[in-house]
Amino acid sequence: MTVLRLVVLISLVAWTAKAQQNSFQQSGTQPRSGVPASCPFTTPPAHPFTPPAWSEPGDDSFWLGSEKLWTEGSKSGVWEWEPHKPGHEKEVQPLTVKISWGSVDYEWRKEPRPNLTITGRSLDGEAPPLLLMPMTHILPRPGPNAGPGTMLAGVYVPTPGCWEITGEYRGEKLSFVVWVQPVKQGNQ
Repeated sequence: MTVLRLVVLISLVAWTAKAQQNSFQQSGTQPRSGVPASCPFTTPPAHPFTPPAWSEPGDDSFWLGSEKLWTEGSKSGVWEWEPHKPGHEKEVQPLTVKISWGSVDYEWRKEPRPNLTITGRSLDGEAPPLLLMPMTHILPRPGPNAGPGTMLAGVYVPTPGCWEITGEYRGEKLSFVVWVQPVKQGNQ
């Protein structure tokens, strides 16, 4: 009876692993190496959101949010990070990432410096706060699909690890989780 239980258990584990592999292949998303299981990074939603008058997301990207506040997420769930040089710890540069945000309530002509608040918290424990460049905007592209512009945030994450990033604009909040890992020496 013990052997039968062991065979059933091994079969169940193998079937579960195969089902997870098939799920990743069907969704077009592959498991990420280097992101620990303890970091619940944000993945593409089951029902994708498509912002009004925006271009398609990049190959490693997906839209996240609603008409009131959206951004582009990374399918890999990874941002690259490099430390500050000694004596430059309070500077935003080098940027970890630039994040574009959109809202049907945003119009760059009326609000050239968006009243967008970006916060972040380390999910791994205590860490200093994010460093941010002053909020700015990206002008809409020309043509019939030109939009009201995009809010742009330059962000420096102070430590590697698992981070929850939250944007807040006109009472709407949107959060996502990323894994921030040091830049490999060859990529600098």
